[in-house]
This record gives sequence, C-alpha cells and structure tokens, in this order.
Amino acid sequence: MIPAVVFRKRCLFTLFLVHTSNMRAILFIFIFSFPMLSSGQASRCLVDGKIDALQDTSQYKLFQTVYQYKLKEHKIRNRTVQYFPIVIHVVSREHSNPVSEAQVRNQLDVLNADFSGRGDNIPKLLPEFASMVADADVRFCLATHDPDGNPSTGITFTQTDISNIALQTGPQGRIAIHYDQLGGKTGWNPSKYINVWIGEYGDILGSATFPGAAPFSEEIGVVIDPKYFGSIGPAGNSGFFSWGHTLTHEVGHFFGLQHIWGNGFNADCADSDDISDTPNAEGPYFGCPQGVQVSCNTSDMYQNFMDLTDDRCLAAFTIGQVAFMQSAIDVYYPDLTVEGECTTYTNAFDTWYAELVWSHDASSDTYVVYSAEILDSQKKVEVFGVDGRLVYHQQWGGQQTHLLNLRSLASGIYFVRITQGEKYSVRTIVLY
Repeated sequence: MIPAVVFRKRCLFTLFLVHTSNMRAILFIFIFSFPMLSSGQASRCLVDGKIDALQDTSQYKLFQTVYQYKLKEHKIRNRTVQYFPIVIHVVSREHSNPVSEAQVRNQLDVLNADFSGRGDNIPKLLPEFASMVADADVRFCLATHDPDGNPSTGITFTQTDISNIALQTGPQGRIAIHYDQLGGKTGWNPSKYINVWIGEYGDILGSATFPGAAPFSEEIGVVIDPKYFGSIGPAGNSGFFSWGHTLTHEVGHFFGLQHIWGNGFNADCADSDDISDTPNAEGPYFGCPQGVQVSCNTSDMYQNFMDLTDDRCLAAFTIGQVAFMQSAIDVYYPDLTVEGECTTYTNAFDTWYAELVWSHDASSDTYVVYSAEILDSQKKVEVFGVDGRLVYHQQWGGQQTHLLNLRSLASGIYFVRITQGEKYSVRTIVLY
C-alpha cells in the first residue's frame, strides 16, 4: 500500500520540542552545534517508497519522458505561466474562522513569490547557487467559483469538536480532516482545485500527497497547521517557521519533489532526490547554517525549499526541480490550469484604492492592506507623523497584500499615503 502523505520537513524537529524547557534548551544546543542531522532519527518525516512505489506504472514512465524533455526545453524557451486555483478549507474548534482573508492573501503572496524565484530570502542565497534559481512559471490564486459554479471567496470554514483533527483517522484509515462525515471538510474536485486544509496537526507543521500516491482521491492536497500558515496572525508568532514557507515546501511535495537529500534521515551519500542539479547532501539541515556547508564532497544547498532549515533560511527551487514539478503538473494534474490569469488588473487608481481593505493584525501589531485587484505597476507606501516627518516608506509591487509593520512607532496619529505616478490617496490611522 502506498503511504498517503509526506510530512513537512521540520515536523521531526518540532516534535522533539514539546515537553520541557530543559529539553528545549538541550535540543537548541544540539541543533545549532551540528547543523546537519544525519542519523538515528525517528521516521515522522520519511518519504521512503512514495516515488519508488510508482516507478513501474505507465504514468510514471510518461512522467520521466516529459521530465527529460523539460530539462532540454528550459534551455530553449520560456514556459507559459500557468495559473492554479486554490481553495483553503479551515477546520477549527473555534466558533469563528481563525484564519482571516488577509492572512490567506498574505500566504498566497509568499507562495507566489517563492515559486517565481523572488522570495524574501533570495538575497541571502549563497553566491555559488544564484545561477540555479528558477521561476516555476506557476502562480496560485483563490478559487472564484465552487464546483457547482457558484461564486466563492476560495475559503471555506468548518467548525469541528475534534482536537488535532489532521491526525485522526476513520474507516480504512481515512484521515478525518478530509471528510464531512468524519468532522472535517470534504474537499473540492482535486483535478480542478488544489485543496489546502488548515487544521490542528499536533506537533506537525504540514503534509502533502505525492502525485498519484494518495490512497483516496478525497485526500489529494496539502494540510497545514494554522500556526504555520502565512506570516501574520498566529503564524507570525511561530518563531522559526513564521514566514509562510511551510506551504511552499508542501506544495513542492504535492508537485512531486522529494527532500533535497533524498529519503530518510540516515547519513547516506548514495541516496538522491532524483534531481540532477541539486547538490548531493548526506542528510537534512536544521536551524539556519551560515556559509559553505559540505557533505558528500559537495557544497550543500541548505537554503533550498526542500531542505529542513528555518523559514529565515529557505530561498529557492533549482532549474531541475522546476522542470520536475512542471513535468508532474503536465502528467498528473493536466486539468488544474485556469483560463487566463487568476488575478484581475485595473488601471483605475481611484477605484482600486477605494476598494482596499485595511486590517489590523493584533498578534503581530501589523497593518495589512489588501485588495482583490492589483495594479500592474509599482506603488509607493509612505507613513507620516502629524509633524510631517516621514517614518516609513516601501514599494508595493505586484502583490495583493502589503504589510505595514509599525510596531516601532510611538502611539499617536499617522497618515498613510499610497502613490502611483502622480496619483495618490491618504488614510489616517491611530496607533494605541
């Protein structure tokens, strides 16, 4: 039987940080003293057999043919960008939805930046790997219609009374979070949508199904604990995993990528992730190492999204990984692509500005400005004090959210000015 899911790369790390502050201190010392953990670990994050079990199928052989072609194709021409609809299913014991629309849009901004090769950690990437960074030419957007054709926000909310619902199973080993009848939420057609379930997951950050490897079609997709979804709200306070890259890692698995060092946690230079341009690492890295780290006689790419380092470290996918994911999409998810672009653009600045949603995320003391539409141009965001002094300024590019982190400012009245070209609008905010 093919296992259903692969666990988020850092679940083993978080699992061991559960009980006591003394144990926590001991493990921090261990992890940061020895950044590569290569032997003697439990199997909560193993992906052994999930690809091997499929290799004799005709679909996998077709995938390999497409993959070899994609590697050559990448050198010849750019691929057309594909747009995929995502539906976020929040399954919570809270009476109200604990995941805001702002948090969802923020997470999708992170995901899209990561898959386009322009994530927040790109400047930190070791110079020797800079030329390997690739744009996957895929973008993700919230679904605008449900399977019946009704308009949708792309977010569903289900209240449950089951704790750690992503760990609970029912008949035939079916995982509860994926089914209405088991207290979770039945997903939408997985051939047309990428289903992402947000629910309590014990000490695990997230998981995903490999292409063609889910035992039940209802479970095809990704599961994320709400503490690690996005970079605002509860996720903004999750420490090492607070930048929203957990979903990036899991979507990498969803599109067929293994961990960068291969399978398991044993030190083994003979293992591989089957990607030609990812360095052959002996095992996973944790924390956020600095400088060149060597194993198997090569410099290791511990900043790759498929390694185990913290969100502050994770930076890029390689050209080979992108070709691998594109091939998996073509073979296993041929009907996911939506017609046209999933984000609508408007050139009417006044209309766009009037429809902006301003939200204050109390947990991170950050203002989130977001919109269903974005302008296809740069915007400048500035904040002034009542004395006219400029206290904040940043560019707002092609994302749907902009985070105003004003926690360093004193209480008082401030003016936020958003400018595009010669047009601008001003909003007053009060910091308490």
